[in-house]
Amino acid sequence: MENRKTQSFKPLTISAEKLPASTGQQEALMSYAADRARLLFGSFRTGNANDPETYVAAVTAVLARYSEEIITEVTHPVFGLAKQTDWLPTVKEVYEACEKASEPMYRRQREAKLIADTLAARAESPRDDRPTREELQAKYGENWGLTSLDEKPKGSTFKAPTKEELVAHYREYGLAFQPKSEGT
Repeated sequence: MENRKTQSFKPLTISAEKLPASTGQQEALMSYAADRARLLFGSFRTGNANDPETYVAAVTAVLARYSEEIITEVTHPVFGLAKQTDWLPTVKEVYEACEKASEPMYRRQREAKLIADTLAARAESPRDDRPTREELQAKYGENWGLTSLDEKPKGSTFKAPTKEELVAHYREYGLAFQPKSEGT
């Protein structure tokens, strides 16, 4: 059992420079992440990790999943984790800081995709069944059915009743003021 446990942790204990990289670009990003991880850890007074080499490799692996912009933001001595925490950050705290820093980028990507999808949907939608500008203008007139303040509206206008007409209306329908009786 102990041998199995030791073997499962072996890949994590290799140095950050020896982590597998599939491409030259990934290797460069991994190297940058390792340098920035060292900068981050150097920003703290003391750091006690059970296995510093594993710790650096784990943090480097987390940082290497993000762009250089995010890595720089999280590991910056003035604006990053070094300013936000008093103690050496855990791997989880590094991951959470990277996710928080990358949220605006993710939001911009989602918005760009939504805009692209909307424009594509508009381009695919049939426009034949919609009336043309000329048809709409013929239907609603030159001013699109709107009148200016100088023009009088067409059709009947409301005329307020006179005082005498109101009194006659109230009498006709029994709407005159009636004081409440004291019993009710």
